Amino acid sequence: MPYIYLEDVRLYYEIHGSGKLIVLIHHLGGSSKSWRDVVLPLSEEFMVIVYDLRGHGRSSVPPLEYTISDHARDLRNLIDYLRLDNPILVGHSIGSLIALEYSLQYHLDKMLLIGALYKSPNPEPYWIYVNIASQFGMRALAEYRRIKGDFPDSLTKNSKAWLSLNEVYSENSPLGYRNTVEGLLHAKDYSQFLSRLNTSLRLIYGSLDNLSKNLETFKLVPKIKYKIIDGYGHLLNFECPDILAKSILELLND
Repeated sequence: MPYIYLEDVRLYYEIHGSGKLIVLIHHLGGSSKSWRDVVLPLSEEFMVIVYDLRGHGRSSVPPLEYTISDHARDLRNLIDYLRLDNPILVGHSIGSLIALEYSLQYHLDKMLLIGALYKSPNPEPYWIYVNIASQFGMRALAEYRRIKGDFPDSLTKNSKAWLSLNEVYSENSPLGYRNTVEGLLHAKDYSQFLSRLNTSLRLIYGSLDNLSKNLETFKLVPKIKYKIIDGYGHLLNFECPDILAKSILELLND
């Protein structure tokens, strides 16, 4: 299996296709498998790298908090290790913060964010999530969030999507989840940088995603285009992967 060994972490990655480089950065509690129904259509036009964030999937689980800067540095080291350059970053959820941090440190021509945040979220529910994951496991966390109503019917009543999310969740470590949440809750507020961002930004939200309200703040970016996918929520990669892949290609080729 392909791994890169860094000073304090081992990262799992995969490469698909050829052409201009895009790197997919998954959501909290996700992994490279979060993209499996999106990779194939993208790899027909691009070289696609998917990888597991530190503490996720098949990557190792360092014992302390993972900051957004840690994740951005991991990504840079991966790209350097593969001797690639000028990536288009596609960041989902926490992956959007990682892409934003990367864009501040290194030059990017273009990035695409899905279900994007621009600052740390309300911490209260996340500490509940951490406690449930720590006591009962990641599959229990997915079920708790379903019962609580965090997920729309487009996820929970789609058996393939729901089983896929549960599989990805269950392959994650509660410790890795906790350490990632700690870093997420300490993320900086990137809104102060958006008006000066010299990167072409593309955004995708599901109309049922509570984070879609962040679009108004992202409109501070001078070079921005966006798409709202009607009838779906935050986890578009599970809920409507075909529509998501088509939307990514449309926005990247625009």
